[in-house]
Amino acid sequence: MGDHSSVWLRVIALACFALIGCPRGADEPASSARSGTSIRIVALGDSTTEAGWEGNAESVYPERLEAALEARGIGVEMINAGISNTTSRQAVERLDADVRRFDPDYVIIQFGINDSWIDASLGRTEPRLTLAEYEGYLKTIIATLRADGAKPILMTANPMRWSAFYGDELRDPALGFDFDDPRGINRLLDLYSQRVREIARDEKVPLVDVSERFEAYDRIPGQSIRDLLLPNDDIHPNDAGHALIAEWLTEVVMADLAGD
Repeated sequence: MGDHSSVWLRVIALACFALIGCPRGADEPASSARSGTSIRIVALGDSTTEAGWEGNAESVYPERLEAALEARGIGVEMINAGISNTTSRQAVERLDADVRRFDPDYVIIQFGINDSWIDASLGRTEPRLTLAEYEGYLKTIIATLRADGAKPILMTANPMRWSAFYGDELRDPALGFDFDDPRGINRLLDLYSQRVREIARDEKVPLVDVSERFEAYDRIPGQSIRDLLLPNDDIHPNDAGHALIAEWLTEVVMADLAGD
């Protein structure tokens, strides 16, 4: 895996010659795609990371992060490994194919909405993954990446709001969701976000607390969290939301490259 202790010096010395790398085919060895002037980042997540699905933001945070770093003279090879409707368990299952084969320098990890979701329409009353399972899978990802020499960056999931498009299946009072509370849909997700904070603290992993920062935005008079979420969806970030996430990630990566 990449020699992270020398990444910043290498980038400074050669930034003016920065090249944009492209993901390679499945059978191409990692070493042949590595540019000597760039860092490689994999964004591992679900539909809040994935680009291109119908109705999504025009530009999601991985490509915005790539542009922001390159504007600062950092060559970046960005791989978007977001897949809709996936959990941290499935992330572990696809870690080799979607992340490790790219030999990344950094891996951004964001899961939680699907992990904490209750498929009530299928007759279920419990989240897809328990908190303990969620924690275990995230720690497995972190340990595996660190053993490879990659640097993990954790993100909490963005908070949601009730909408006509989502949530009706959760109206059964037995499930415990408060439909009179605009934040009621986050009843379980808040617990999973808190667990991410604890993991980041215990494992000493950089954290972008999207949940708290979106809620902080909502608390400012004249602003609403819906400014940051897709209209008629209120679960996925819109372009303004993705722009903020990319801005926060840029600060984390630049600080790490500078050794701060």
